[in-house]
Amino acid sequence: MYYFVSGVVLLISFFLFRKCAGTMAVNRLNMISYIFYLQLFLLSFIGAVIVVNNLDDHYLITRLSSDSSRFYGWASVMYTMIAMPLGMLMASVFLKQLNTKKLFDTYSFKKTETIVSNKDSYLKLPLIMLSFISVLAVVYTFYTIRTIPLFGVFTGKTAEMLARMRIEASREFGGNVIFRNIFAIALTPILSYISYAYYKASRSKGDLLWFGVMFFASVMISTYSLAKSPIVSYLLGFLLLNILINGKISYKFLISVGTVILLILIWSYIFIMGADVSAIPGLFLKINQGITGRLLLSQSAGTFFSFDIFPDKHPHLGISSFSNLISNVFSIDKSDRSARIIMSILNPTAVEEGTAGVINSLFVGEAWANFGLLGVVFAPLWVGFVIQWSYIILLKLKKNPIFLSLMVYLTLRWPVTGGFNDFVYNAGIAMMLMIFIAIICFAVMTRIVNTGKNVIMVIKKKRADR
Repeated sequence: MYYFVSGVVLLISFFLFRKCAGTMAVNRLNMISYIFYLQLFLLSFIGAVIVVNNLDDHYLITRLSSDSSRFYGWASVMYTMIAMPLGMLMASVFLKQLNTKKLFDTYSFKKTETIVSNKDSYLKLPLIMLSFISVLAVVYTFYTIRTIPLFGVFTGKTAEMLARMRIEASREFGGNVIFRNIFAIALTPILSYISYAYYKASRSKGDLLWFGVMFFASVMISTYSLAKSPIVSYLLGFLLLNILINGKISYKFLISVGTVILLILIWSYIFIMGADVSAIPGLFLKINQGITGRLLLSQSAGTFFSFDIFPDKHPHLGISSFSNLISNVFSIDKSDRSARIIMSILNPTAVEEGTAGVINSLFVGEAWANFGLLGVVFAPLWVGFVIQWSYIILLKLKKNPIFLSLMVYLTLRWPVTGGFNDFVYNAGIAMMLMIFIAIICFAVMTRIVNTGKNVIMVIKKKRADR
């Protein structure tokens, strides 16, 4: 029964997502199809089907206190697979853009344009200055943690020591967290995408050097906490960026990127997680262990524990976990987010020792933890609306390096398997948009002023010649 219902849901969901995305071709991945294939199908749907049928035998999921949590988790994922694209269609109707295929085709096969001038010199100067600040922020990050965790992998540190270094680097950072998060973690990869897009358009040595510096800085900051997902996500960004620039990519390039990512995952499991080299086949062949178990079950475990823990073992959170600002405005006590609470209940000792972080879930899990059934019903519609609205707006803008990179950034950063809160209150994305809008406005104003000065000089010269 579960298999039949799940199959029908998947089929309906695919066609709804195709309507919203314009195309579901793998070599033409876009914001919507990427979310469907990776965050919904791979990281949520498959795991839900395995768990509801009690086929997991997973070290974490077997700790669920009742089978009802398995069912509710599966039901919430099935509902999300249908409701989320319906929310997207609402956004398409709202923006009067139902033919998304034509919009995406027109955009992706267009030539990349400049924004302010032919070579965008007015824009590149502030962008390079911002890149310099971002590189400084990366250096500041490593200077503050007093180590480069990636080097610890090559100096014989144990898996436990590396886990501790990871928590210290991410959750126990002793420096300015806002400066690190905005200028190092968020801006550096975006600026590397921007420099890459400029190089693809110009093929100039200057743009290549700019990209080379930003690529190195991005790789360093993507691996600073030894987490696997940031570097994988960063590399996937180039796949998406090439699709947007060229209209599509070859399957050879797609396979090459996939192979590199696979090798990174294997390497991290051996040298960071401490897996035995002889156990490599098991990393893929067993659904409840290794890389396969991590992707299909560990990543979705938080969804089921959300229904298992809230509200029986912990009351619903409401808006108390959104942010300090919102808590202060409404005079309520600030709470940890559900992902942290779940981890503190399941593994309190590791949390106290600083070797465990959070257990993320599909966003509907956090919506349940916050608001119960109302959250489950409303969240997928809202999340779908927000994502589709952003997708269509970006496709209607000029195809230039900044907007291309922002689309890639949003595609990778939408926290579909992270949490619902970020779709209600997301200071990081808002800050990124404001920074680049300010830079574009500055470049436009600078050009206007310089153009005005040139006109005045020409007029004065003509008067002098008389």
